[in-house]
Amino acid sequence: MAYDTTEPHQDAPPEAPSRVAAGVLSLVFFFGSFALIAWGFDIDGALGMTIAAAGILTFALAYAIPTAIVPALDRGGRR
Repeated sequence: MAYDTTEPHQDAPPEAPSRVAAGVLSLVFFFGSFALIAWGFDIDGALGMTIAAAGILTFALAYAIPTAIVPALDRGGRR
């Protein structure tokens, strides 16, 4: 059987406030990363490269929040 339905679920429900807050935070980081990357390309020199790199890291964080961080927090210490 692919999924055991007799075992109780330990995950937070999809409508939990923590998941909503994580989703909103991910969207803010996602759109903010585009702004940082665009702003980094408008500025010359090392500062522009640093801001663009911060935008790329912000994009990675926006991707990691719903795919890795929230599921790990929901799991708690269980594996």
